[in-house]
Amino acid sequence: MLWISWFLYLASAVITVAMLIDCMRHEAEKGIWVLVMLLLPPLGAVAYFFARFLPRASHSANGMTGKRISRQDLRRLEIAAEQIGNSYQWVQLGEAQLQRRNISGAEDSFRKAIERDEKNLPAWWGLSECLEKQKQWQEALDCYNFILEQDPDYKFGDVSLARGRALMELGEYAAALTHFQRHVSRWRQPEGLYRLAVCLQYNGDSLQAAETLRSLLMDLEAGPQSIARKNSAWRKRARGMLREL
Repeated sequence: MLWISWFLYLASAVITVAMLIDCMRHEAEKGIWVLVMLLLPPLGAVAYFFARFLPRASHSANGMTGKRISRQDLRRLEIAAEQIGNSYQWVQLGEAQLQRRNISGAEDSFRKAIERDEKNLPAWWGLSECLEKQKQWQEALDCYNFILEQDPDYKFGDVSLARGRALMELGEYAAALTHFQRHVSRWRQPEGLYRLAVCLQYNGDSLQAAETLRSLLMDLEAGPQSIARKNSAWRKRARGMLREL
């Protein structure tokens, strides 16, 4: 029975460490969760897994591997939107149209969803995706600002990242620098760190830019290989920019 006890102890330790690493990389309120996991092992790690890690993982999986919408499914969503006509149906239709790359149709659907419920954040997020794909950066920025005013943690930092990206596209590098400095203290995505480095270089701080790039590369080296592979493009850009600096 001793080996079973050791196995359970080792498993709980591995889970706790994995959740602590995830928390440090992705959570805004990391201090609270770290304290909970350290004071209540392994229950704290289990609570974090179900409360934060699993919803974020589900969101990422749905965004990357959602089932392809058929024409028949799309038609059913169109009928539901026209007949029922509430905000939810229009968001469902917009997401399906976006998946089928009907950008103008998706934009119209998301706008109709907002007309019916001006605080529907999925509708605002969908609209912002359409606007970004069409390079309508100023209106996209307005969408990001609205969403973040309602929920600063919406989409686990993706909206905040998109806001910084829009500021850069609009040439507002000083505002982008301030934004990304706050952003990476809450959400350490490789893209966010890379864009912070670009803003730092643009504003004449090459030393801090280089340090930020090294931090990005160390994060990827220390993390799971799956994360490193997923962000291989940002790692390549970071190495290239670091050589130039």
